[in-house]
This record gives sequence, structure tokens and C-alpha cells, in this order.
Amino acid sequence: MIITIAIILLIILGGYWFVFYPNQKIKQIRSNLVVEVDGADTRYPNLPLGKLGVFFEINENRKIRVIFPKLTQEGIEYIYSWHNLQSIRIPGSKKTDTQGRINLRAAQELAFLMKEHIQFVEPEILNLRKQWHKINELLELVGSSEFYASQQKIYERALFQVEKLLDKAEELQQVYVGFIREVLIGRKVAVYDPNLLPDDGLAVDNQYKKIREEYQTMKDTATAYAELLLTRQV
Repeated sequence: MIITIAIILLIILGGYWFVFYPNQKIKQIRSNLVVEVDGADTRYPNLPLGKLGVFFEINENRKIRVIFPKLTQEGIEYIYSWHNLQSIRIPGSKKTDTQGRINLRAAQELAFLMKEHIQFVEPEILNLRKQWHKINELLELVGSSEFYASQQKIYERALFQVEKLLDKAEELQQVYVGFIREVLIGRKVAVYDPNLLPDDGLAVDNQYKKIREEYQTMKDTATAYAELLLTRQV
């Protein structure tokens, strides 16, 4: 009887370990975004945030893709890296050492900005560039056509609007890159003197809201012009 109970308990514990615990951990990773990866600082030397990175995605094998930001002479670089679930940890909010607290604070400030930059701003720039090439091609076609020459002004205006949106998107990207870079530089500076790190974290909340609102306005405008062009196709 005791042996039977022990076997049942082992089965329950095994089921928890192989099914429920990984699912619970994945849920925590998704909700926290900032993760700590065992050995990341060794695998990728000179990371400003050390072992800390930003959760990006998970595949069918429960491998976690993490983004590590890195400083370059011109701006920043994103390192995309796959890791086993076992090597991923949720960083504690109460770090015992000063540098650990500074790293976590910087990572938390950057997490949403990095994901928005990667998942929305960069794809929007690519989309606008595709629109520009498509409209420019149509403009050349109508310009050489006897039947559709009257629509040339429509495509010229559309091309001008997309150019303005593209300029705005690229300007917005520089705001993201510049801000992320400043936070990473602040992290490097804090290695030598933690007191040099601004108390307000570079006002990330207000800056983030401002950038997001500008981006959304730009995206809505781009969508409106795209829909207009669909009704004007040659």
C-alpha cells in the first residue's frame, strides 16, 4: 500500500515537473519579458546587461529566443540567441549587489521599447519602402500611358506622402536607437560610479508614451494612404 502511494506521488510529481512546471515558467517569462540566461555573459562577452536579455519568442520545442542589446560605435546591435528552458531564469526584483540592480533596472526600462522597435518600427520601415517602390513603378507606368496619364498627379501625391511617412519612420527609429543606446551607456558608466546613473531612469515612461503615440499616428496615416491607393490601382 505504501509503495503504491509512493508510486502515485512520484507520478504526480513527475507530471508536474514535465508538464505543469514548464508551462508555468513559460507563462512567467511571457509576463516578465526580462530574463536571466545562464552563461550568456560568457557566450557573448561585453554585454552591457550581462546575463539579462529580453524574451522574444518560444518554439515548439520550448526553446526560448532571447534578445541581448549590445553597444556599437554607430548605435546598437541586437543579438538573437536560442536557449533551453532550463537555462532561463526570472530575475529577482531584489538583487543583492548594486550592479545586479542596475542591470535589472536598465533591462526593465528597455524591454518594451526593444520589442516595439523590432516588431513594429523596423517592419513598418520595410513596408513603407515596398510601398514607395510599388507606387514609383505605377507612376512610371501611368506616365508612359495614353489612357492613364490623367492619374499621374494622384500617384505623385501618393509618392510624396509615402516619402514623408518613410522619413518620419526612419526618424522615429533613430529615436528608439538613440534612447536605447543612452540607457546602455548609462549602464556602462554606472560600473565605475553608480551615483552617476539618473534617478528617473532617463524618464523612460514619458518618452516611451510619446514615441508610441507618434508611431501609432504614423501607422494610421500610412494605412489610410495604402487603402486609398488600392482604389486607384491601374
